Amino acid sequence: MILEDGRVVATDEIGQLGTVLRISAPGIAGQARAGQFVHVRPGLSFDPLLRRPYSFNRIDRAAGEIELIVKALGSGGGWIASRREGDRLDLLGPLGSSFVIQRSTRNLLLVAGGTGIAPMRVLAEQESGRRNVTLLMGGRSVAHLWPSDRLPASVEYVTTTEDGSFGIKGRVTDAIRPLLEWADQSCACGPWPMLAALGRLREEAERAAATYPGRAALLETQIAVEQHMGCAMGVCRACVIVTADGNARVCREGPVFSLGDVAFAEGEPATVGLS
Repeated sequence: MILEDGRVVATDEIGQLGTVLRISAPGIAGQARAGQFVHVRPGLSFDPLLRRPYSFNRIDRAAGEIELIVKALGSGGGWIASRREGDRLDLLGPLGSSFVIQRSTRNLLLVAGGTGIAPMRVLAEQESGRRNVTLLMGGRSVAHLWPSDRLPASVEYVTTTEDGSFGIKGRVTDAIRPLLEWADQSCACGPWPMLAALGRLREEAERAAATYPGRAALLETQIAVEQHMGCAMGVCRACVIVTADGNARVCREGPVFSLGDVAFAEGEPATVGLS
């Protein structure tokens, strides 16, 4: 973990997903892994007080740069999203756990919803040269999808939209079954309801026979949980979720968990909006 003074190199608006900040932060970039996050100070004073957590959307170790997707939510998120080339950002990271891709995996399925695309894009870039990669992404409309030209050319990109404006009409769970049949391993990140739906599919597969399509990939699925945080150091326990082993802190034990370990039946964690 490093406290680093990052410099914004470039910014871009990606539809309704938010602002992508490309930041020079060679210390953090050199240690960051897919699924981990950085804690960003949201201003030059102590108002707002709490830092904001953002998953890495890209990690370029050679250039010493990282990318973050920032939605302008509240005064803190709005301040960070408004940074422009040359501005400085106070960064703390990398923090949390990361995804682990098995060496034996030949067909990797990545599932994303909303800003959950961030760690899935990192995995797509890191793994597409080693194995077959398919990315399944869902959004409310085409404006909530990641642009295909910002993915490696070898990645198969499958999309769903709730309004049918692009790709398959529906949600990722409406398109995932044949892809799970194909996959050796799967990873996902997105809103809690999406992850809970994947959890129900896993429970169904666990109860079924070994011939259940996609059973192996579902049983071993890893997910990154999106959650509001306070300290991001494991002290305040503001980001606790319920798992098979009891309460777990998303900032320390997570954000990456085994899909089967998260107790979705306990309900979505109570979170307080940060301003």
